[in-house]
Amino acid sequence: MRKKLYILTGILSLLLASSSAQAAPPHTFHTSLMQLEYNAEEQSVEVALQVYVHDLENMLSHRAGKQVRLDKTPEAATLTLAYVNESVNLKNREGQTRAFTWVGMEPEADAVWLYVETKMPEGLDGAQLRDRLFFEMLDDQVNLVHLKFAGKKADLVFKVGDEFKAIS
Repeated sequence: MRKKLYILTGILSLLLASSSAQAAPPHTFHTSLMQLEYNAEEQSVEVALQVYVHDLENMLSHRAGKQVRLDKTPEAATLTLAYVNESVNLKNREGQTRAFTWVGMEPEADAVWLYVETKMPEGLDGAQLRDRLFFEMLDDQVNLVHLKFAGKKADLVFKVGDEFKAIS
């Protein structure tokens, strides 16, 4: 999965570089990138999320009521996982929401990759996803999702106001 993400990383890095060079604030283009893949062997959903460090630290600081730095705050991973579980919701075909567990984080220059996963033996057929990362903070936020499961590939786009979308 990581090899496939290098291409996506390159594209988003170009977008990050071009948007941050134009703006006085950290950036003017508000987006996240998610790669969601079903691992049939492990019967799990593996998620890689790329977000701007600035946006994530601002959100976590607001929620925690204190300054949060990903590289210095000991509970940054715990705070990040709690926020991901509130903002990214995956329901199986029976409508049961699956909570994610923490795998890790990989910082880059202006962005960070967040890795989470959840067991889902029933697979993604009939499942639904909602991605509301940063919607409460940024009204122009756009979240891109690339899905891969059962030999299929699909893309979803989430904007403020969007609800659950079928994974198909």
